[in-house]
Amino acid sequence: MSRISKLARQYRIKNLENWTIRAILAEAFFLAIFPALAEVAVVVGLGAWFLRSHVDKNFKMRSLSFDLPIAIFVMLGAVSVFMSPASNSDLIYNYCWLIGIFGLTYLLVGQNIRTPDQVQLLIRTFSAASLIVVLVGFFQYVFGIDIAEMTWVDGEKFPEFRRHVFSTLGSPNVLAGYLNVMICLALGILSKTDDLKQKPLIITAICVMAACLAMTYSQGAFLAIAVVFLVYGIFQDWRALILFAAVTGLVIYKDPTFLDRILALFTITTDSAEVLRVGVWVSTIAMIADHPFIGIGYGAYQFIYPQYNYYLEDPSTIIRHAHNLYLNVAAEVGIAGALAYFWYFFGTMFTSLSLNSNERYNKIKNIAAKSKFTEEVSKLFMESKFLQELTKTKTAWTARMADLSEKIVDWFSAKSKDDTADKPKKKSEPELVHHEEMKWSKKSGAKSDKKSDDDKMDIQKFAAGDELMFDAREVKKYNDRQFISGVKFGIGLAFLSMAVNGISDNLLFNVPLSILMWQLGALSAAISLMEN
Repeated sequence: MSRISKLARQYRIKNLENWTIRAILAEAFFLAIFPALAEVAVVVGLGAWFLRSHVDKNFKMRSLSFDLPIAIFVMLGAVSVFMSPASNSDLIYNYCWLIGIFGLTYLLVGQNIRTPDQVQLLIRTFSAASLIVVLVGFFQYVFGIDIAEMTWVDGEKFPEFRRHVFSTLGSPNVLAGYLNVMICLALGILSKTDDLKQKPLIITAICVMAACLAMTYSQGAFLAIAVVFLVYGIFQDWRALILFAAVTGLVIYKDPTFLDRILALFTITTDSAEVLRVGVWVSTIAMIADHPFIGIGYGAYQFIYPQYNYYLEDPSTIIRHAHNLYLNVAAEVGIAGALAYFWYFFGTMFTSLSLNSNERYNKIKNIAAKSKFTEEVSKLFMESKFLQELTKTKTAWTARMADLSEKIVDWFSAKSKDDTADKPKKKSEPELVHHEEMKWSKKSGAKSDKKSDDDKMDIQKFAAGDELMFDAREVKKYNDRQFISGVKFGIGLAFLSMAVNGISDNLLFNVPLSILMWQLGALSAAISLMEN
């Protein structure tokens, strides 16, 4: 193969790699803003990745942390659809499309995100998207919400929901779940950054997202983020608890109804949403008892629920999910499928939260800590007046001893020269060089010495520059490792928030949030491979 064809091949490979990464970034950006474009981005990314895998012979698939439970879940989900009591062709289409999007998202991110720079690009994309979502939420809160757009609740029956912002995600609870994830990612990065300029910016972003979260009036999301801040405050930085209390107090001061909404979590009345959830849970437990092995079928909940409607008086009301993540998954894919799903879910959460799993990162951190300690100790000793005087005395005595040594050497050298002068010169010894040649030789020797000194200086400069380059690479490597470690920790917090929120709601029924969950799970697995 010619050199030109090799270069052309490398160019095509790099171009396809860039298109794959761009597709991943486009999916992350449009996920909460325009989900249809996010799904198109997955298809484009799949095509670019497929072409690259055929062009680049060096590209190899790699094994991720939880490939096995995901494969079991996908297989059992397919079995549940084909064995579902709800014989509906829409179930097959729904399963193939949704599981296809989820699985391809997991593969695209897990197989193609391989460097810290790519992780940083993805996090910046999430940040840009969350900024747009928050701005739209503030706009809705300031200028009001059109009742006609409230498809998620009866605006006439629940007039207090008119102030609940939903931004671009269509539902306050879904928006709250999305903001929880973004806050968790920001907390994780904050826990690892050493840049004093970035910390105020990250804290400000957390406060702004928390304010928008309060505008959703979502009880489950508030409880979930409270648990996240509690865990973060206990195990990472107690000042996070002060920040959470301050933001919550400010929100309650500006809007006292927010406190009433939160207190309603602990006050259950006969017509409250909590009672409705309990009724739905009872029906879901009955579904699990009747279909414990293969479930009612992935995505079949809304079709099977009318047969188990023990609570609602209006049979025309559509209940699309169980308002509980754990019961919903177990009901649709069976107990074995649910175990596989939560193997992946909680496995990702616990491995992401385990900060000390990376041995090399700890070594770098310990070296940095020792260097800092040494620097502080040296500074302390250098500022001591006693040690300063001792250093001056040592320097003076060293200079005196050096002078004495030079005098002794000169004395012996002079004596040796006098002895050789008294000896008669042999006539047979030819004269080596002429007087003029001696002068030229001395000049040449001087130039040679100067050139040698210049060469030494060049070597020293080169060595110093090489050392600086080495230090810069080490600093970048350390910063990259800090960053990806913080992102991984933030992913663990995000899964924790979804786990707590899943007790009272199944927000992962929402397609954008589910795609986001699969993206973050794959990103955590990819970061684990980078760390190893």
